[in-house]
Amino acid sequence: MKDLRSFIDQLAQAPGQLITTKVLVDPKLELTRIVYTLEKQNRQPAVLFQNVRGSAMPVVTNLFGHRDRLALALDTTADKLNQVYREREKRLIPPLLVASGPIQERVLAADEVDLTALPIVHHNSGDAGPYITAGVTTVRDPETGIRNAGMYRFMLKDKNRMLVHLAEASHVFYIHRKYCERKQNMPIAVTIGAHPLFHLGSLSFCSIDTDEYAVMGGLFGSPMEIVKCTSVDLEVPAHGEICLEGYIDCENREPEGPFGEWHTLYGDAMNNPVVTITAMTMRRDPIYHDLCSGDADHQLLGGISRLGQIYSQVKVACPGIRDVYMPPSGCCRAACYVSIKKFVEGEPANGAAAVFSADPFVRHAVFVDDDVNIFDDAEVLRAVNLNMETSRCFIIPNAKGSPIDPTSRDGVVTKIGIDATRPLRNRLPRIDFNEGLGGIDLSKIFTRL
Repeated sequence: MKDLRSFIDQLAQAPGQLITTKVLVDPKLELTRIVYTLEKQNRQPAVLFQNVRGSAMPVVTNLFGHRDRLALALDTTADKLNQVYREREKRLIPPLLVASGPIQERVLAADEVDLTALPIVHHNSGDAGPYITAGVTTVRDPETGIRNAGMYRFMLKDKNRMLVHLAEASHVFYIHRKYCERKQNMPIAVTIGAHPLFHLGSLSFCSIDTDEYAVMGGLFGSPMEIVKCTSVDLEVPAHGEICLEGYIDCENREPEGPFGEWHTLYGDAMNNPVVTITAMTMRRDPIYHDLCSGDADHQLLGGISRLGQIYSQVKVACPGIRDVYMPPSGCCRAACYVSIKKFVEGEPANGAAAVFSADPFVRHAVFVDDDVNIFDDAEVLRAVNLNMETSRCFIIPNAKGSPIDPTSRDGVVTKIGIDATRPLRNRLPRIDFNEGLGGIDLSKIFTRL
């Protein structure tokens, strides 16, 4: 069975993908500063902290900080990551309910719950406090009974209470409103610590009437084993590490934030719903999973599912689409690069409209020819500088964007589609700088290099 532990073991066998330390580390600021320092040295491994101040649990973080690790989770390579995800996301395999699982080896009832025993990380100095960032939240639609899963942040308040930020337009945001219309609190289960495919499936851009657990099964290639929760009518992965059961209040709200967002800036404090924990279950020796907020660990994970949605919609407008990419330079949200084999002029404008329809977070959609490497910012920028003609840009003012986009005005932004393809008429061929390089041996030409 694939779970967090099997993935950590897999990383341990892959050169440069995992480092561990037994040195005592403080979860308040120090832990994330270590990850940031590694990145400054152009090192992006997952990190397992085995000795964390204030908790008996080890912490693993930066699991999603490199495309190679996300590819490893799907048993593929980075260059095939998008394609494999798109293919498997469509193969819905319902989960398998089992009687018991490791995630319930220890069960703490409501009066035993103590969230402060978890090594919840305080990521950045401007954050309002410690946040659970890598949990996957499971709820059930009160109208349809369909299960829904997604990733949302939780700010620690005390031993049994948290505050949750439900992003506007997210499925759980809408489902919570349905409960509130019924004047009912919404049962939730937050799973902390699972295989990365559990997270990728929870971020699928599938419709609200699709069970993300079935998407996860498609990604795994087999049914995911789940168990019934102990205090709420929900199910969670049997082989997870920790589960927080409880409910989101439909009335009580308190200030949540500031918090370091995906765009690397601090978002404002907001009045967000109170979460009360009614039970906590876990393995006998759980591993706590943290996600580095506002960093590659945060940005890359969310980008993969977005790319699948964008690719499918752009393909209708641009049949010659080759690949799509959301670069870290745009925080894997604000910018999207699209490689196409253009058949007629105007395709990039139609394609840009499809990008913006597929993902409201995208503000800049750049279309390039299929001989441009979209995974290289320098190549894309060169195509923009050489080929972009402003009259062919596609500008949409007053468009729906992300409410936390730093340029937004109440969630409204201006978007631009950039046609950086070469014109079809009088098309000049590109120089092939790789031609014949295989026969060059520099050591035979220069005595010293």
